[in-house]
Amino acid sequence: MQMQGNYFFKTSVALVILSFLWLLFIPSFAPTLWANQLHTPLLDFMFNWCSFLGEWPLISFSIAFAIIRQPKLGIWFGVCFLLELFIVQGLKFGLNEPRPIQELGNALFEVPGNPIAAWKSFPSGHTAGAFTALGFFAVICRNRSVEILYVTLAALVAFSRLYLGQHYLHDVAAGICIAMLVWLVFRFGHTRFSLLNNLSW
Repeated sequence: MQMQGNYFFKTSVALVILSFLWLLFIPSFAPTLWANQLHTPLLDFMFNWCSFLGEWPLISFSIAFAIIRQPKLGIWFGVCFLLELFIVQGLKFGLNEPRPIQELGNALFEVPGNPIAAWKSFPSGHTAGAFTALGFFAVICRNRSVEILYVTLAALVAFSRLYLGQHYLHDVAAGICIAMLVWLVFRFGHTRFSLLNNLSW
């Protein structure tokens, strides 16, 4: 079966390019400070939940879905997620980059229920996880409207990391890049072992 998801992945690449183009002309802290200052009680609630979804719920659901629908696919997808986790955590612990709070201090608003971390900023694990999980659903989706919903939700998770003051824009862009790398590995498995036979929704 031919893989779907072209719209999701072209949009993801465009988001990365736009992010780095933007960072050529503005200070790295500016997008985080701008997004964080948009806060309202409703947006606080919404982006808290977006950030939460980008952690384990989306990852767990996508792997469980894959295993239930096709065990070989689920196992391979789980391996791909381990690769994503290894890359993200390796970079976080290896680089131990300071988070925006170190640079912006009291200028950042701390959203209730989401204390701002101080270190391990690069890359954004929530973003990498969300784009990996939702990219998987985009790959097996045959409905363009639903695929647009997936990439929109992934982008909201990424934006939530800026809104909550947890990451710089380049952290988020790097998270998307890692997800794209994992997708290429996933695609290799599909091509080599035909894992997506008759699987779509």
